[in-house]
Amino acid sequence: MADETYAATSGAAGAAGVWTAIVTIAGVDRSSIVVGEIRIEADESSARIAELTVRPPAASVFSVPDWVGKSISIDIANNASGTPADIRRLFSGLIDTPALDFDLKTIHLRCTDNLQAVIDALDNAAIDALTPGASFSPAIFDAAAIGWGRLQDRLSTLPAAVDLDLTGAPRLTAWPAKLSADIAFTDAHLLDGSLSVSLSSRHQLVNQIVITFAYRFPRVKADRYGIAYDYVSDATISQHVIDGNRFLRRDTCDAAIKAAGGTIESITYTPMPNVPVIGSWVQGPDDYQLCMGFSASVSFDFAQQIQETHTITVSTPGSIAAVGTLAERISGAMEGVYPQIQTAEQSILLYSNAISGIPPMDSATPVQGFTTAANVTLTAETDRTAANSAMTTLIDVAKTRIHGAHRRNSVSGRVPLNPALDLDKTVSVAAAGVAAKGKCVRVVHTLSPQSGEAVSDFSIAICSVAGTGVSHPETPTTAPTGSLPATTPLLGTPTAVFNDGPSEDHKLVVTFPGVEAVERNLAQIALSASYDATIPEDPLSITL
Repeated sequence: MADETYAATSGAAGAAGVWTAIVTIAGVDRSSIVVGEIRIEADESSARIAELTVRPPAASVFSVPDWVGKSISIDIANNASGTPADIRRLFSGLIDTPALDFDLKTIHLRCTDNLQAVIDALDNAAIDALTPGASFSPAIFDAAAIGWGRLQDRLSTLPAAVDLDLTGAPRLTAWPAKLSADIAFTDAHLLDGSLSVSLSSRHQLVNQIVITFAYRFPRVKADRYGIAYDYVSDATISQHVIDGNRFLRRDTCDAAIKAAGGTIESITYTPMPNVPVIGSWVQGPDDYQLCMGFSASVSFDFAQQIQETHTITVSTPGSIAAVGTLAERISGAMEGVYPQIQTAEQSILLYSNAISGIPPMDSATPVQGFTTAANVTLTAETDRTAANSAMTTLIDVAKTRIHGAHRRNSVSGRVPLNPALDLDKTVSVAAAGVAAKGKCVRVVHTLSPQSGEAVSDFSIAICSVAGTGVSHPETPTTAPTGSLPATTPLLGTPTAVFNDGPSEDHKLVVTFPGVEAVERNLAQIALSASYDATIPEDPLSITL
């Protein structure tokens, strides 16, 4: 590869490297006033920092506006010919903090690439476009978060890092190493004694995350009963008249059913005998309303609160097999927004009985002999789709957290300053018995003009636990299955009693079984699901 060395610091054609630093402040070359060491530090997902010291000409007047917030760039160039060539950018940003040393007459400059401010200047659409594949749920994250906060929320679901490139543009770099390294270092490149390996402690690992998610919402329900009642027949009607008993009116049947709280789905009446005279009783013109009984189908509408408690386990079996279970817990909750249950029930009842012309938002379809249920129309922010989005977001958070916990191993080294080293690079190392490849997570360039030394310290993250080549299959992130409306058989039987005696109140009393407690009280439904999280094992072998 061509990026392992830089001629200005590594030398070329048997000649030692000769380099020079070019420092530009507010568009003006100020390289000549730089004294001492220049240090540039870049860490994954953090602002790039540069520190240097300048000594202005004697008797210069210091003014805060001349320094604070001024643009600054730092380049390195090959100066072997006496003229800067092969100029490479190491840093661009703003001066954040100048610090004065009155004894040495110097100004120490702490500079930043302004990462957070650059992100804060992006709108939500730009941040979302910067992090494709990330999950987001306003039930899990702050829906009002913008800029840096929104970015961090999205990155918590995505195995990737965001920083600025050397032009100041935001970039997204995936955590897993590329198939082929961008830069490959060997013993020939690393400075003596600089190679080191840092391995994560077992207690820092996480290989199982249990998510608890509670989702509460209502369902509307309907009971539908069949009831048949005859208080007299053709064979007994004459005696009924002789005894002075009363006859039942059809509208009385309707009123009695409605008084019991039911909605008549259908009703038929047992007609009176088709004869004008029964014993001593003569039918009048208004007696067409009379009947000997009825057969009806009657429904009752109500609602029930449902609480689903999802227990979702996200784990990496290969890691658990290697080091045992190291678990964490996270949780979330959502409540479906809907009118109060009493309001919903009243709306259905009034409409069903033609008292109101406003149809209810939702109702269950009655089926005779059963209790039926139906989902309701919740707000878009709290419906099933929103709940599913919240759960898949938590699953992605868990997967990302597990992945991140396993990439805390690192391989570090030092090379002659290499401008190609950056946080978006995959670096391989084959030196001193160590063979490794991973994403670069830290680079520190140090330039010492007085000594002529210029070096780059780097660290690469190594994701490893079960060994190179071990596969950790991933379960795709999909929403766990929720509960469904159920249909259950009715248990009780309705009754009807007509007080038809001459000394009675002549009322029809229809009684229906009460709604079963299990159908009305809060329903607690426990659901479980499990997902495997992937760990892309980075190559790592060590021979002592």
